[in-house]
Amino acid sequence: MNEGLFSAVTVRRLEAADRPVILTWLKDPVVRAAVQDEDVRTDRPSDTLALFEECDPFRKGDLCLLAEKEGQPFALIRFSWINWVNRNAEVMIFIGPRDRRRSLAAIQAVEKIGDVAFNSLNLHKVYAFIYGSNGDSLGVFGRIMKTEARLKGYLKTETGYEDFLVLGLLADDYRRLMDRARRRPASTVEASR
Repeated sequence: MNEGLFSAVTVRRLEAADRPVILTWLKDPVVRAAVQDEDVRTDRPSDTLALFEECDPFRKGDLCLLAEKEGQPFALIRFSWINWVNRNAEVMIFIGPRDRRRSLAAIQAVEKIGDVAFNSLNLHKVYAFIYGSNGDSLGVFGRIMKTEARLKGYLKTETGYEDFLVLGLLADDYRRLMDRARRRPASTVEASR
């Protein structure tokens, strides 16, 4: 059983002391390009930090968590549009440090999305929207989530139009995936790192 593979990353609520590290991440051009939307405005870091800190899953329908590995924060996970009737939510994640973006830690952070969504919040499904040009995110999310739709030429960018992908994960699929990972021999897991 490979409990250690998925337990190496912890998640917690944001604290005021996290502001400097999150501000640094929000200034990164890769993060800025990947997470800009109507709520998360990297061009307004104070507003975005306030949004993250004021998250309340039961009052406002969103939740923001900081992922840590070996005591160091490296990712921000945000659940938004939590729908308690249909038990689903949109999820966004960004990995701050560049050296963690295509790493095992990034995959573990995406796994934590499922852990929180399905084991803590008792959701049925989570979904994510990812730009077609964001290969890092597609690679990491694609290890755990399934592509459900590709909207061709949906987003206008400085260079033209690009695709927009919708990825989803059901609670039952997540649990099957985690069960298979736990049964996999440790040598197989170590070789895939």
